[in-house]
Amino acid sequence: MGPIYGKNNKEELPLEHYLARYRQGDPEEMAARCQVPFDGSAFGLTLLGQHFSASFPDYAVTGDRAATNQERILFLRYLLDGRYAPFGGQHLTYREFPWGEVYLQQFTGRCIKRFAFTYGAKPALLRQVMAKLPAVPVERGDVGFRVTLMDELTIDLILWLGDDEFPPNGQILFSDNFRYAFTAEDMANIGDIVLGRMKQLAAEL
Repeated sequence: MGPIYGKNNKEELPLEHYLARYRQGDPEEMAARCQVPFDGSAFGLTLLGQHFSASFPDYAVTGDRAATNQERILFLRYLLDGRYAPFGGQHLTYREFPWGEVYLQQFTGRCIKRFAFTYGAKPALLRQVMAKLPAVPVERGDVGFRVTLMDELTIDLILWLGDDEFPPNGQILFSDNFRYAFTAEDMANIGDIVLGRMKQLAAEL
């Protein structure tokens, strides 16, 4: 399964490839494998507490707000190749997943450092954003929150505040069932999706 998020990558498969697979797929099988409702014409999906509908077979995505292109692709990837699995009780670092080394550098730069330096001196802003997301506090780091990406797929965002001697630091943990739902590349893009949504909410404050 090749990347479809990037641009101008000679190795990537075009979005049209995945849309063709979707249109030729069995919607009942997708619904059963992913445990998402299908009413005969559309899938019902949730993302960060908001509801979306993805029609079949034309894949028109509508919802509580306009889905971003990354979000549309994420839904597509899940329906085609992901599967539901219950939470096994652990939250893991990106590195701890079997394929975590593949995109670790990109994930660290694009997601963990971005999170830490955006909110490392603004814990009050982080709390305001998380109240709107919505998220629940966790007792990790100086400030920590757990967000639900999709049903039973949760992410912990943990922040250590900066001071005169040390820069801010962060960590992002994924529930262990992510390994069944998404690939390493998907999870790096999930970090972008969550932080992008947080940025939108911050701008609305």
